[in-house]
Parts: sequence; C-alpha cells; structure tokens
Amino acid sequence: MSLDKTLLKQISILYVEDDDVMRTELSSLLTNFFSQVFCASNGAEGLEIFKKNQKKIDLIISDINMPTMSGIEMIKQIREFDKEVGVIFATAYSDKEFLMDSIKLKVVNYAVKPIDIRALLESIKEFAENLLVKKIIKRKNDELSLYKKAIDANSIVIKTDIHMNITYVNSHFCKLSGFLKDELIGKEFLSLRSHDTDIKVYNNMFAKVLDNRMWKGKLKQITKENSVLMLDTYMIPSHDEDGNINGTIIIQRDITEDIKKQRDVQVALMKEKSDIFIKTKDTFAKNNLQINDLENQIIQLQEELKTVELDKEKYLYLLDKYKDDVNILKTKVDKYEKDDVSNIKGINVIKIQKENASLNIEMKKLRDNMENIVANSQKKINQIKIASNIEIDQLEKEIEKLKLSKGSSDIQILSKKLEYWKDKAKAETQKIEQLEKRIMHAVDSQTLAKIYN
Repeated sequence: MSLDKTLLKQISILYVEDDDVMRTELSSLLTNFFSQVFCASNGAEGLEIFKKNQKKIDLIISDINMPTMSGIEMIKQIREFDKEVGVIFATAYSDKEFLMDSIKLKVVNYAVKPIDIRALLESIKEFAENLLVKKIIKRKNDELSLYKKAIDANSIVIKTDIHMNITYVNSHFCKLSGFLKDELIGKEFLSLRSHDTDIKVYNNMFAKVLDNRMWKGKLKQITKENSVLMLDTYMIPSHDEDGNINGTIIIQRDITEDIKKQRDVQVALMKEKSDIFIKTKDTFAKNNLQINDLENQIIQLQEELKTVELDKEKYLYLLDKYKDDVNILKTKVDKYEKDDVSNIKGINVIKIQKENASLNIEMKKLRDNMENIVANSQKKINQIKIASNIEIDQLEKEIEKLKLSKGSSDIQILSKKLEYWKDKAKAETQKIEQLEKRIMHAVDSQTLAKIYN
C-alpha cells in the first residue's frame, strides 16, 4: 500500500473509543499520520469535543457500542448542525440495523474490529482525496464568487438564451439604464440597440457567437429615458452540460464619459491648432514685412557704399591730376634753377614765385580736403560695416524666433536669404578693403599718419 503522508497530514480526526487500551494504542499510531488527533472515551465526551473543535475536525472514527452515549447517537446529534464531517464506524457487528443507520447518517465507511490499520488508512486516504477535491472546489467557487461580485460592481452582465432573449441582467446595468429587471427579462437583446447603430452589427455579433466564437467591440445602447450609453462589449457563448450552446453571456463596460472626454480633447486640439495656424500666418506676414524692410535697408546701404566709392574715385583722380601738375611745376623750377639765367627779369621771377606760392597753397588745401575725404570715407566705411553686422545679427535673431513658429520649409528659405546677404556683405567688405588699399597707395605717409592717428 502506498500512502501519501503529505495528504493525510492535511486533515485532523476525532477518535472515540471506550476501550482504554485500544484507544491509547490506535491514537498513538494515528498521531504519526495526521496533523491532529482528538480522543474521547464515549459518545457524550466525543460530542463535546467536536462542538469545541468543529472547524478543525475533518473526520470522526468512532466505536458504536459505548457507555453513556453510543456512537450512533453521537453522530445523530452532530448531524443536526454539521452535515459534511466524515464518519467511519469501528464495530464488531454487521447487522442490518447498523447498516441502515449508517446510510442515514452518511457514514463514509466502517472498520470491523479488530481494526486493520492498513485498511483503515486506505479508507481515510480515499476520504482525504475527496475532501481535498471538495476544498479545492469550494476555494474556486469562493474565488468565482468574488470575481462575480467585482464584475457586478463595475461591469454590466447580461445573459440571453439561444434566441437572444434576455434571461438575466445585473443590478449595475439596471442602475445605468434605469430599467427594472422585470422590464428586461424576456425581451430581445436587440431591443436595447440605439437607432443610429446598424442592425448588421448585431446580426454579425450573434452569428459569430453562435458559431462558438467570442465577439468584441463597442455598442451603443439606449436607456429607459432614450439617452445613449457607449459600451465596451464582450459576448461569449454559454454551454449546457453536454457542451451545446444554450445562450450567451455579455460583459459590458460603460465608456460613455471616456468617449466624451476624448471628443472634448479632440475639439480642444483642433481649436488650438486653428489658433496656432492663424497666429503663425499673422507672424509670417509680419516677419515678411520685417524681412522686406531689412532687405530695403541693405539695398540702401549698398547704394550709399557705391556713392562713397564713386566720391573716392573722383577725389583720387583729382589727386593724381594735382600730383602730375606739381611734378611738372617742380620740373620747371628745377630747370630754371639749373639754367641760372641771369637775364631773367625780376618780374618773371616774382611771377614764378607767386605761382609757386599759389601752388603750395592749393596743395595744402588739396591735402586738407583729401584728409577730410579719406577720414569721412573711412568713417562711412566703418558705419556701413557696423550697420551690416547689426542687420545680419538682427536677421539671425529674427530667424531664431521664426523657428519656433514656422515650418521647416520657411526656415530654410529665410536661412538661404541670410546666407545670401552674408555673402553680399562679405563681397562689399572686400570691395571696401580694396578701396582702402588704393587710398593707401595714393596718399602719402604724412597724410595717412594724420588720418589714422
């Protein structure tokens, strides 16, 4: 015989026997196999022990014939308040009266004295296995009951027969819809359909479930006041004992408020996008005006730069002309000095001296004018450089601002514009530098020292 001691250790027993020797010996053996063994010497004592430890005791092993109270009488009284506890009678008799009483008292088995411990343990093992199965079933049923309570508290539960007539609704649905249970039982599930839901949706749902498949989706159903509930729905087939489909079970969750919130969010987002589009459009127009204004300012600065360059070209030409005249006069003077002609009349010498003095005065004026022109030109050049750099910086800042409110294509256009004007400014700077070089070559060192010091 193979005994599962782990299984036997899960149960407790009450052993009732009036024979002290037999009770002591057998209880000592039973203690090795069971979690707890209660002992009593007669039926009355056994009854009291059971009443005090009813929740702990799973099985009673009792003699039948005992003083004070028999085993039969003890079990009869126990059955008045406990219908499930297991009973095994130990007896030396096997008369019909005992058998009939055993059947009435739901006795699990009986052991003939002297008790065969192996046979007794085998009987107890079978009882323990059945008891364990019952406990598991009870635990699962308790869990299912909790699940049902949780579902009933938060979800709609509807049952229908195979013709989709409602056979059950829970209180949660009645609370949401306003219907009473009696108003719904016997009605078609289709009668709850909202008028704006295509009946094909329901036909497809019924066909799928009757084909032994689950249907999942969203349904619109009406309340008693003809308002609409949006419900997240699961419909599954129910079966009879033979596995045949006998109806459906429908689990639904109210998502009406969730759908409303989603729509409110979508409307708010659409409004926000519209406002952003309008603001972006206005900002784009404003920025275009600013860019046009900046472009006009750059063009104006370029025109001013060209004018300054022309003025410089003009004065450089005059400077070259005056230098040539001075060189001619110097040549004449040197010639007169070398010839040392004594017959030159004083009037001619005076005339030459006057012309030379006038020429010196003119040269001084020319130098002063040139200094002023070069200084003013340099000042204008510096102003143009500074203005160009300021305009470029402002453009860069404007573009950085526009990046926050404009699309990538517009930013690329503005960036290309900025690169264009940077190149233009660079080209103008190179022209100015060339002009400065020409001034450096044309003007003598003393004049340059006065300008730059």
